[in-house]
Amino acid sequence: MPIYEYRCAECGEKFELFVRSMSQQTALTCPKCGGQRVQKALSLFGVGGTSGNSKTSPASCGPGPI
Repeated sequence: MPIYEYRCAECGEKFELFVRSMSQQTALTCPKCGGQRVQKALSLFGVGGTSGNSKTSPASCGPGPI
């Protein structure tokens, strides 16, 4: 059961919504202004920090130094 991120095109409010099923989803309204021009936002996770950056973090799998 995913959590989707949305953005209101009328006031710019960003909010998250727990959705049990995409087929059961009805018209969305902005919790701030009540606007109905709501768009699904691009969800970015795991961005920032050093995880996965090979220049600044050591390898996380495989045998260690011998």
